[in-house]
Amino acid sequence: MKSATRRRRWAAIALLLLAASPLHAFEGLRDIAVTHEITRLLLQLGVIILLARLGAAAARRLRLPSLLGEVSIGLLIGPYALGALAVPGFPDGLFPLAEGPFSVSLQLYAFAAVGAVIHILAVGLESDPGLIRRMTRRGLAVAIGSSAAALLVGVAVGVIYLDYPITDQRVLFFAALSVSTSLGVQARIMVSQHRLTSPEGAAIIGSSLLQDGTAIVVLAAAMALDPQAGAQTSWAHAAPVALVAFVVWMGGFAIALAAAPWLARTFHSSSSANVFAVLAVALALVLSAVFETFGVAAIIGAYILGLAFSRTDIADILEEKIAPVTAFFVPVLYVVMGMLIDIRVLITPAVLLPGISFALVSGLAKVIGGGVPALAMGFNRWGALRVGLGTVPRGEIALIIGAVGLASGILSPTSFKVMAVMVVVSVAIGSPLIAAAFRHGGGGTRGAWAGSERVVTDLDLPNEELTQLLVAGVLRAAEQDGFYVHRMELSEIVYRLRRDEVFLTLKHYPARVEVSCEARDSGLAKTLVYEVLIHLRDRISRLTEVTVPEELRRSVASGEGRREVMLSSYLEADCVIVPVSASEKYGVITELVDVLAAGGKLKDRDRVLNDVIERERSVSTGMEHGIAIPHAKTDGAEKIAVAVGVSHSGIDFQAVDGQPSKLIFLIASPTVSRGPHLQLLASIATLSRRPRMIAAAVEATQPDEVVQALSG
Repeated sequence: MKSATRRRRWAAIALLLLAASPLHAFEGLRDIAVTHEITRLLLQLGVIILLARLGAAAARRLRLPSLLGEVSIGLLIGPYALGALAVPGFPDGLFPLAEGPFSVSLQLYAFAAVGAVIHILAVGLESDPGLIRRMTRRGLAVAIGSSAAALLVGVAVGVIYLDYPITDQRVLFFAALSVSTSLGVQARIMVSQHRLTSPEGAAIIGSSLLQDGTAIVVLAAAMALDPQAGAQTSWAHAAPVALVAFVVWMGGFAIALAAAPWLARTFHSSSSANVFAVLAVALALVLSAVFETFGVAAIIGAYILGLAFSRTDIADILEEKIAPVTAFFVPVLYVVMGMLIDIRVLITPAVLLPGISFALVSGLAKVIGGGVPALAMGFNRWGALRVGLGTVPRGEIALIIGAVGLASGILSPTSFKVMAVMVVVSVAIGSPLIAAAFRHGGGGTRGAWAGSERVVTDLDLPNEELTQLLVAGVLRAAEQDGFYVHRMELSEIVYRLRRDEVFLTLKHYPARVEVSCEARDSGLAKTLVYEVLIHLRDRISRLTEVTVPEELRRSVASGEGRREVMLSSYLEADCVIVPVSASEKYGVITELVDVLAAGGKLKDRDRVLNDVIERERSVSTGMEHGIAIPHAKTDGAEKIAVAVGVSHSGIDFQAVDGQPSKLIFLIASPTVSRGPHLQLLASIATLSRRPRMIAAAVEATQPDEVVQALSG
């Protein structure tokens, strides 16, 4: 084991050295600008992915959201820190400070922009549109309260603290920043807490969508203001621009909702899941570009498309297929967000203090402005706190707002740095508080108003094997009936079954099956379970009438094939009886089970005994040449346990060759074990081809002699 670990470590070191080799291999290509920059981009992406994983793992160990670890990695390796240090082949650093509105290269920023689109598309797919629809009134109240409070803070910062005229464009930039939220940050936290589809999650996502839309409308108005014109003329020009942005926002939502079912039906008849997932990503990119063109944030378009598809029965399939793409692009997004921030400003009082103050005051305004309406609309104190905190973190839109202002010359570098500090502090403080609020306090609502009534159809079964048969039958029947089946990656086994507007959730426990659905679909769920149960019972009853082919039994008994498992690794002298005292097979089985129980190899002696005897009664385990292998998969064992009994006179196990069994192996394996149960059975059967080994074991007088004989 230690040598294998050392080999893996050396292999990892060799892989890292191999990954670093392009730094030297391409050193001679510095004069070829295109090749050099492509090489740099490839290395940048590789380094970002590797280090982002490390940062996310470190954050999770500290019970912090993984995105904080990824943003921190961006701060450390960005152009304002380690990224500017010279490395072989790149004298200006692997992540040099770029010219233009962004501190990273345009190519790398483009990857981050694509990551934002794909991430928010996945968030939309995972949202529960029914819950959001039921939360519309509450989400609107939260959005209005939070937006109004944050808007006032943003204006106050610009007018009172920074001494800008109230009609100044820069005031609107600070107002838009204050109102904005971060769907990506919020979704990442709630997905990790499995709270995205909770009432609080729906309220946060719904209100955030409205607040981000409000921020974009304010940004559009700010960009439309003409500082050279009079205040009235400038605002008269800005109002239509803001109206266009709002119309595009709502119109795109309506079109996406109408088109998604038609696209889903097209998928049913023509496309594979992989092809349609690629097309969905392409549509998200196109819609995002259209929204951006009309002054609406690109990620709003992606979220709207994802939310539209979440209403169809292919949502889970799309979510599953784009998951690998999301796993690649999302870490790039958050690491690049960290790179955009000058880490040196964190120790500059002229920027640090205003940024922190802005983040704290604006965050408090959002907690109060969103929490009070939530409390009035049916949330309890914990729920209202979660909803209020949920809109505190800023992210992509906030950075985009600042970058647009900086690139257009409206904002000074100092103003942009204040905004950057505000974003970092809002994420650093808001994210852990959201996660902590979701971990404590229980339910967040007063009463059962948050969701429609759900009915659970459950069934208890005798063991795990029958449960697996029933679950497999239900899934197969559902697929044949036109449902799309998706397995959730959770701590328990959960399947989601969707067809049109019907949504069933199947939970698979060791000896229990639960199917939950809305009350209107309970008849379908009960019929599904009932028909599958009747079908399985009929098939199992017919299976008992099947006679095991004698030729197959003889083939197994003769030990054909190779010996794949070292039997000696499962043998212990303490679990060997020489000779057995019983004279019939059930007595021998009891004797061998008792020796395993006495050695602490079993957790439930009676369960193991019953299961082995039940297996023996179904079909005898007598092999050829004096070998018998009574065995069972049982819940009474935690790991594979083997006992051996030697009978000098032989025991009648109804062996294939009619001879008494003198060497009896009893095997107890856990039901859910992934251990080599079948391989162990086959390996013992191969002993029938080694008569000398059998004879040596039967002639032994001590347990350790039996173990030595069978280990040869």
